[in-house]
Amino acid sequence: MFRLCAKVEIKGERSWSLNFVTAVEITRDTEKLTAEAKITLPKKLKWNGAAEIPVRRGDSVRISLGYDGKLQLAFVGWVRDVGFKTPIVITCEDDMFQLKQMPAVKKAYRSVSLETLLKDQGITHRLNVMGEQSLGAYRVTADTVASLLGKLSEQGIRSFFRYEDGEAVLYSGVIFERDATPAQVFKTGLNIISDDSLEQKKAENMRLRVKAVSLLPNNKKIKIEVGDADGELRTLHTYNKTESKLKAWAEQEVKRLKRDGLSGSFTTFGHRLLDLLDNIGLIIDGIPMGVYQINKVTITYGDGGFRQEIDLGLRVA
Repeated sequence: MFRLCAKVEIKGERSWSLNFVTAVEITRDTEKLTAEAKITLPKKLKWNGAAEIPVRRGDSVRISLGYDGKLQLAFVGWVRDVGFKTPIVITCEDDMFQLKQMPAVKKAYRSVSLETLLKDQGITHRLNVMGEQSLGAYRVTADTVASLLGKLSEQGIRSFFRYEDGEAVLYSGVIFERDATPAQVFKTGLNIISDDSLEQKKAENMRLRVKAVSLLPNNKKIKIEVGDADGELRTLHTYNKTESKLKAWAEQEVKRLKRDGLSGSFTTFGHRLLDLLDNIGLIIDGIPMGVYQINKVTITYGDGGFRQEIDLGLRVA
C-alpha cells in the first residue's frame, strides 16, 4: 500500500512549509492561458500562533506530491486568492499570474513574426513558438501581456506554460507538432484506473468540416471551407497564405484529423506526472490504440488518492 505525501512551500513576508494538506487539485489546459491549483488546508492548521492565515495574494507557491516520501514537483506559481471559509482553500495561478500584472508594450508593426512580437514585450521566460509565425501588420493595444496573449488566442494562437527541467517555458502557436515518441504507455489493467470516458472513432465514420482563415499583411482575411458539409466544424487560423495554398493546407488538415483513434479522457495514478503536449501511448484490452498528444491534465490529491485525468488531443502516431 503506497502512502501519500505532499509538500507545499509558500514564500511571502515569511516562508512556510506544509507537509500535510487535505486536498490539492491542479488543472492545465492547452485551450486556456492559465493553469490553476487549489490547495485545501487542514481545519486545525496552526500558523505559529497567528490570528489569521498569513498568506497573501502574490506569495510564491511550490507544490510537490508523491508516494512514500518520493516527491515530484507538481506546480509552481503564485497565490491569487485565499478563501475565508473553513476549510480554507488557497487558489494559485502559474506564471501567467505575472504576465497579468506586466504592462504590454504598445507598438505597431508593418509586418512582424509571433516570436518577435512576444520578445518585444520583454518576456523573460524562455519562449517556444511553434507553427505559423508571420502575423503581418499588427498593432499591440492590450493593457497587459496576458491580455495580448488572450487577443492572439481569438486568432487561433494558443499560449500556455509548460514545465521543462523545472523551468516554466511559454509555448505559443497554432499547431504544436513535437516528437511522437511516447513519454509513457498506459495499459488496461495495469496503470489505467478508468477509461469509461474514452470513445473510439473510425476515420470512415468521421464527419469533419474545416474552416481555414488566412490573415494577410494588409489585415484582410481569406476564408475557405473544405470537408463534409454536415461535419463537425474545426476552425484553423494561419497567416499570409494565398487562397490556393490555404485550401491545400486545409485539405491536408482534414486528412490529418480524419484517422482511426480515440477521443475523451482516462484516469491514471500520480506515479509519474504528465504535462501538456506530452505524448502518451494507449493499449486497451491488449490492443495498441496509438500515440496521443495531451490536451489537458487534471491532478487530484486527497482522500480519493493521487490521480491524473488525461484528456487526449491529436493522435500523432
